[in-house]
Amino acid sequence: MNNTKITAMLTGAALFTFLLSTNAIDIASKHSLAQWKELSVWNNKASANPLGGYVPPAGRDRILRTEGAGSRGCPSGSFGSLTLLIPNDHIGLTTSGRPTFSWYVSSVASTPMQFTLVEPGVAKPLLVKQFRNHKSGIIQLELPSNVPELSVGKVYRWTVSLVCNAKRPSENIYVRSWISRVDYLTAINSQSGSESDSYAQKLRQTAAAYAQSGIWYDSIASVTKAYLAEPQDRQNYQYLRFLLDEVGLSQVPISQPQILAGN
Repeated sequence: MNNTKITAMLTGAALFTFLLSTNAIDIASKHSLAQWKELSVWNNKASANPLGGYVPPAGRDRILRTEGAGSRGCPSGSFGSLTLLIPNDHIGLTTSGRPTFSWYVSSVASTPMQFTLVEPGVAKPLLVKQFRNHKSGIIQLELPSNVPELSVGKVYRWTVSLVCNAKRPSENIYVRSWISRVDYLTAINSQSGSESDSYAQKLRQTAAAYAQSGIWYDSIASVTKAYLAEPQDRQNYQYLRFLLDEVGLSQVPISQPQILAGN
């Protein structure tokens, strides 16, 4: 990314929880965003992709992934696997008040799925959306306009679950992680790309800029938009594949994302 300069001002606690069982411990609420100082996340990380890879935020707390197998309430064969498209050892960051959440389902579930977004310490979820997936693959949901934007400096919990027992949610299968919105001051040289670049090429360059600055959610959102815009362009596929591989998601096959309507 020639002549591209980005300055990232980050505040927040690096924090990550990934749950697959009802016995997992919620640890994120014990951390305070006030622990963070303003940090620059630029470094000279080597990359096998000419666009550059994902550079995790500096100063993050490393938390081991917690997994389980809590499927007590779901009948055998009612689901495949749920995988959140997130870094495997730290919280992912966004600069957007309405970020895009991405996950992968390996098969069509026989039960409804549910997305939930919660601000820790607030009883009422910001968003609860139930839906059915009609095919396997990547699913994405952008925070809708009728929901308050995420606030800078806060950590939010998001969960995707299989609703096998609506009366006893503790028996549902779920995967859970965290997202934090940060300030992000950018100064991108207008000559970094060519005027002849396509819409998808510009999105791919934007995705790379976010990735190099440690802004995971926005990077994935941008590159998947590029892939949707021009699926025939092999570079869009390759860069999405590259980013997923970098955070330990090599097992996730790439397909055109299913975009859920948030409203």
